Amino acid sequence: MRVLVTEPVHPDTLVDLAAAGHEVIDRPADLAAALAGAEAVLVRTVKLGADRLAAAPRLKIIAKHGAGVDNIDLAAARAAGIAVTNTPGANSGSVAEQAMMLMLGLARSLSAQRIAARPDPSIPIRDLQGRRLTLVGWGASAQRVAALAVAFGMAITVVWPRRAGGATDEGYPVAASLAEVLPVTDVLSLHLPLRPETRDLIGAAELAALPAGAIVINTARGGLIDEAALAEALRAGHLGGAGLDVLAVEPIRADEPLRNVPNVMLTPHLAGMGDRGFRATGLMAAQAIADFAAGRLDPKMTVVAPPA
Repeated sequence: MRVLVTEPVHPDTLVDLAAAGHEVIDRPADLAAALAGAEAVLVRTVKLGADRLAAAPRLKIIAKHGAGVDNIDLAAARAAGIAVTNTPGANSGSVAEQAMMLMLGLARSLSAQRIAARPDPSIPIRDLQGRRLTLVGWGASAQRVAALAVAFGMAITVVWPRRAGGATDEGYPVAASLAEVLPVTDVLSLHLPLRPETRDLIGAAELAALPAGAIVINTARGGLIDEAALAEALRAGHLGGAGLDVLAVEPIRADEPLRNVPNVMLTPHLAGMGDRGFRATGLMAAQAIADFAAGRLDPKMTVVAPPA
């Protein structure tokens, strides 16, 4: 097939696609023209809305480089008979390490420590050991964060509607609801896809329900948090900090509410870009295209199935 690769991927991804006999169009200058002739698209963050899909009459499959598919109009893809796949779990280790980095950096006031000329007892340095970590979502990245956090001596609670009030297979308690667990949460870490029902899941009321000094971590999707409400909670001194790898609008805009807010660590949507995770994600996306060509898509990677 003619495969359009919209953004940089690990070089081994391109090698695999070419070795499978595909014609690879790597990051063309004219995206619209390339889409018009593409039979497969391997995409990271480029938006593929209904207008772009309508202008791609030969397109048969979209292979998402990553787990989240909110940049793809799934309804339009389904209506056009275009299969959509993703790469669940491929970069979960990378995402989990970024989440832990942000937790540690905020808990131990890393930014303040870096600029201090001498030991300063006024810099708050908090331990993660003994803190209560709430993981919202229970996908691969959340599961990996839990394993790492346990090694730091943190107590884990999961918000997972499928097992509400029960426990995960690993034995972690699952809260009956998000509202129930927020008042006893020291660190809140989000691991959810962005869908209509999860947009602005964490707003002013949820932030106010957290204990004073709580830390908020988001390495999932920016739209999960009401950023204006988060900025206000941080300015008011209610929260101990926020670590965000994702924002509702990327790259960061000039009027982003979280610019110049105290106790914020912002990273540029690179959580999944660890060298091993980046390679694994690209290879899994390439494998999805190969599987589609062979007529055997893996159900675990299939978001929109091809027409029967």
